[in-house]
Amino acid sequence: MKNKKLLYIIAIFFIICVILVTTICFFRKNDYKTGNIGNTNIKSAENIKEYILKISSYEADISLEVTSNKTTNKYRLIQKYAEPNIFKQEVLEPNNIKGLTTIYDGTNLKIENSRYKFKQNI
Repeated sequence: MKNKKLLYIIAIFFIICVILVTTICFFRKNDYKTGNIGNTNIKSAENIKEYILKISSYEADISLEVTSNKTTNKYRLIQKYAEPNIFKQEVLEPNNIKGLTTIYDGTNLKIENSRYKFKQNI
């Protein structure tokens, strides 16, 4: 009689352990996300290169500091690119050259300044 009770307790304990291990394995496997969304995955240099080469447009707000032998100049620019080969760059700071815009369409370079009503094709 005691052996039957002990056998039942061991069997029930074994079944509970199997259910617990199965549940833990199931949730651990499904908790890890393996999608290619965002910056969550480590990418190789080749994948990053392909991504950059496939970009069809971008816009960047750039802060630039140029140091020469005598002075340091700070600039703030907005740079835009759109397919096919249209590059635009506009100076926002400093105020003495604010509004200076360069546009390259793949064949022609145009420099203009809306503040001084200046346009030049190069």
